[in-house]
Amino acid sequence: MLSRLDRYEAFLKSGYRAGFLKWEEYSLEEVTDELRDRMARGDFTRVVFSGMGCSAIVSDVIQTFLKASGCELEIHVFNDYEFTYLVPPSITEDERTLFVISSYSGHSEEPIRVLEALDGKYDRTLLLTSGGRLAELGRKSGVSIARWELSEPDREYPLFHVGQYFAILLDMFLRLGLVKEDHLRAVAALPEHLETDFSPRLKSLARITAERSTHANVIMIASPKWHGSLLKLAKMHINEMAMTPATRNYFHEFCHSEVATLSDPERRHSLLLFTEDDDDEYTRRKMDNLVDLLTRDVPQNRNIVVTQVHLDQPTFMRKYFTALEFVQWMALGLGRAHETKSRDLISEAAGNPWYHHRTIMTEALARA
Repeated sequence: MLSRLDRYEAFLKSGYRAGFLKWEEYSLEEVTDELRDRMARGDFTRVVFSGMGCSAIVSDVIQTFLKASGCELEIHVFNDYEFTYLVPPSITEDERTLFVISSYSGHSEEPIRVLEALDGKYDRTLLLTSGGRLAELGRKSGVSIARWELSEPDREYPLFHVGQYFAILLDMFLRLGLVKEDHLRAVAALPEHLETDFSPRLKSLARITAERSTHANVIMIASPKWHGSLLKLAKMHINEMAMTPATRNYFHEFCHSEVATLSDPERRHSLLLFTEDDDDEYTRRKMDNLVDLLTRDVPQNRNIVVTQVHLDQPTFMRKYFTALEFVQWMALGLGRAHETKSRDLISEAAGNPWYHHRTIMTEALARA
């Protein structure tokens, strides 16, 4: 098996863009006729996603995309199992709410606990998984199951496949009648658009940002549109692939609190600011002011570097996945600079050995 970063680089060079064209790699054979009929009739006006890590991040992307595209389907996302503290009863008890429990492996404990907590609501629950214990329990309880069937999955790092997950969910939601607008033509055009949208200038900036961020605190800020989806996924890439700490925050909240830590820092800070023309005038002025404050030629800024990534692509989809490509190349450069060796902390801390490299290697040897 190639090393983490070699696999990551190979994925960025060929797999990332190709994944957008693989939206048919899933199965709806285990979705009950009753649930299909309810979705097709438009009985559900909202979807509540639950999942952990990468299994949930695509729901954040879908949530923001549908909001930006004017879709009336309401999306909520929570990353835990104690949903009584995270989603109000007015939503969970409403018969117009569909629950989607997402776990790629099917072995994460938290989604299984959500399934148990939803007993009595199984007629409006959909499991999104490749199998595992979650699928077994769902099958025994008669819960509908939509299965991921990726042809080339990286089992240890499913975050590689968020673009493909996004394409699959848009196709799946269309087939099930949850959304009415077909976005697949725009998805199919993404690989060609990214050839120009992710320009040589942006790729060079990603490399420079990685150099600036080496042995620095990485701080990412943006407007709410990008905070919950793009910055959340960017943080995962920087954490898991570069194995570097990173923080994210809403732009205005950052300016009212965390910016104080940059008064005269003793260690390096790399501030990454995502902007777009859709930001309102007040926000744009405030962003310009912040950049000016932190880039002035004063001694207090000696350990601060600011990188501004302006998203000027014509659609949300193109902006999002151009920005994600930028983040991924930055994370690769940062990972190469640090060369930290993984000790499988994610699988061990989460209590899910399915992702552990020893489990993967043992199963591979058994198949050989």
